[in-house]
Amino acid sequence: MENTAAPAANAARPRPHTPEPPRYRRPVPWLGLVALGYAVAQLAVVIPHTGHALGWDESVYVSQVDPRNPPAFFSAPRSRGISLLVSPIVAATSSIPVLRALLTVLSALALYASFRVWTRLLPRTTVALAALLFSGLWITMISGPAVMPNLWVALGAVAAVGWFLRVPADRNARWWLAAVLAGATLVRTPDGGWLGLPLLVWAIAVRAWRPALPAVAGGLLLGAAQWIGEAYERFGGIAQRLAESSDVEGGMGLHFAVGAALRSLNGPQLCRPCEMPLRHPELTVWWLALPLLTTAAVIAALREHQRQRTRVRVGLGRPDPRRVPGLPTTLLPVICAGALAVPYLLLIDYSAPRFLMPSYALLALPIAGLVFRVVRIAKSPRHMAIALGVVITLQLVSQCLVLSHAAGQSDTVTGRYRTAADALARLGLRPPCLLIGDRALPVAYHAGCSSAQTRGNNKSTSTPALLRRAAHEPTALLTKRKGGRPPSYARDWVAFPLPGTEWNVRVPVEQAREMKARKFGQETSGKPGSMGTMTPDLTISWSGFRSAEPGFAATVQDRFGQYRHHVLATLRKDGAPRLTPLEVAFGDGEMWLGMLPESRKALDLRRDPRFSLQANPGPDDGMLDGDARISGRAVEVTDPEVIARYAEAVHPPEPFHLFRAEVAEVVYTSVDDSGLVLRTWRPGQPVRIVRPGNDADPSRTETPPGEAAVPPGDAAESPRDAAEPPESAPVPSENAPVPPRADQD
Repeated sequence: MENTAAPAANAARPRPHTPEPPRYRRPVPWLGLVALGYAVAQLAVVIPHTGHALGWDESVYVSQVDPRNPPAFFSAPRSRGISLLVSPIVAATSSIPVLRALLTVLSALALYASFRVWTRLLPRTTVALAALLFSGLWITMISGPAVMPNLWVALGAVAAVGWFLRVPADRNARWWLAAVLAGATLVRTPDGGWLGLPLLVWAIAVRAWRPALPAVAGGLLLGAAQWIGEAYERFGGIAQRLAESSDVEGGMGLHFAVGAALRSLNGPQLCRPCEMPLRHPELTVWWLALPLLTTAAVIAALREHQRQRTRVRVGLGRPDPRRVPGLPTTLLPVICAGALAVPYLLLIDYSAPRFLMPSYALLALPIAGLVFRVVRIAKSPRHMAIALGVVITLQLVSQCLVLSHAAGQSDTVTGRYRTAADALARLGLRPPCLLIGDRALPVAYHAGCSSAQTRGNNKSTSTPALLRRAAHEPTALLTKRKGGRPPSYARDWVAFPLPGTEWNVRVPVEQAREMKARKFGQETSGKPGSMGTMTPDLTISWSGFRSAEPGFAATVQDRFGQYRHHVLATLRKDGAPRLTPLEVAFGDGEMWLGMLPESRKALDLRRDPRFSLQANPGPDDGMLDGDARISGRAVEVTDPEVIARYAEAVHPPEPFHLFRAEVAEVVYTSVDDSGLVLRTWRPGQPVRIVRPGNDADPSRTETPPGEAAVPPGDAAESPRDAAEPPESAPVPSENAPVPPRADQD
């Protein structure tokens, strides 16, 4: 019988299914995303505030390689690596925004490259989290586009420690270690030494890392070669350069600066002297927790190391080192971070958040490892990961808030440098020129001038050498408008206010006259005047007036000395004049205005320093001794020594306000055989003698013998000035009141 079931069974048999090969899932490039976010944060928050000007230290570093500007004084503690880094950019363009943007890109690439070294030592997610913790700090973000060395030392330290740890398993790691360590040392030589010290000790003490010893020593020597050569060329040797560096730093020695570092956690970017309180302590949780987290990471690594040794003894084998990092990957970054922090926490008496950036970068690695350890051992890893993610997000948000405030402060400070440089250009000060005084170094860079200091941390010349240079080169001195007193050699220099800044600028008298004449020549030729509206605001100290016109100054001073009280005119808030009695004192080459505390006239001068002072006309209607008026600006004096000398000489009722007069105009009215005579003096001009006339005998303007004639446009501010006495200096009548003998409003 035929079997008909067999074909049916064969037809129902399923065909064998070939399994699909597993699909390759490309890992998420977390580290690249962190670097990209770091660049975006700089472009969005930092560069809009810092793209218009350079800071103080940045001006020093950039000026060394800028072919368009003279180099600023380079003090002993500095290293030239950061200048070499930006030299190709600066050679190609003078645009500060372009410089900032390119540094943003370079810093993001360097962040990626330095932390990528650790992907052979730690899990990729751990490395990415460490990069996020470091790059999310406000000081790291604001330093990315800055021409400052500290960020580059931090990234170099991360890469150097990573390559050092890879030496036992990777023969090529030694070459990378030497190159990275040389670069970090070139950027900041002292920091390179502190970084190399624990690496040298580790290489000597642990046999597995002894092949790294030549690379560490060679990298340090190669990076420090330029610094050492400059030490012998400029300072006479390494010891002399270190001694001068100590003087610049305020005397390096045992200083416990931890308190200063804590007070500057949220800014300012330089805290010297650091006497301010900590601002917004609620935003410093991360910083305060950093030592605790580091300690916990070390303890966890030690326990894990002990557990691994136990596994090896019982024959369970070694775990994957990238899944369970070994002790060196935790311990060595902590040791190097501590070494890099030593000079800034124990050897100087001031602080800046950027000083500790290398330590922050290295500590981010073991702390990131601690985070993943906590997630692994948690009862609910998912919930623990979410909770820690929220904490890290809040930390990043708090750092962005601090970053916004710090960037705004930087905008204000550097903006004043640019504003002052623009005002100097309008005033007529153009390269080649020399700028000295308060904040002269960054302002000089933006103005295209050289800078020099005769004292302080950036002392670069002596006073005699400075004056010799000022004799043949346009020179200007910056002084603070409030409380700033010029040095003795510049007391007779002519002062100009710089609008939009806190400074006045002083120039030698002859230079001021040339600027005035140039302004007149430009106006008559139809060209725009270089001094603009600043010309009427020329002021000079009383000693400067006395040096320029000794006879005229003595006459005016004698006229004020005849009476105790005089009449001061100030401006109220609404612009109306306020007339009050005032005692005037002359001494130490200055004219002093003393006032009762919180008096109306003092508050007026604090708000608007312009004043006019009318000499007491006397009890009768005669003008035998003439009449005098002084106009100018009052500068409040806050120096305790100056105030004490004034109190000892004048014995005013205390407390009191003290102002120093800066003279803008002196008018002396007298009568001779030909009638009324007006003598007027302004800074940078000779005395003008005007004899008002009438229809039959027009007014005449005279120049004293020996004085250069003043251009017609400068002989008087208006025809009215040349035709009649000023309103504030009228001929007294017999009913003119005598000012009361009290300082009252």
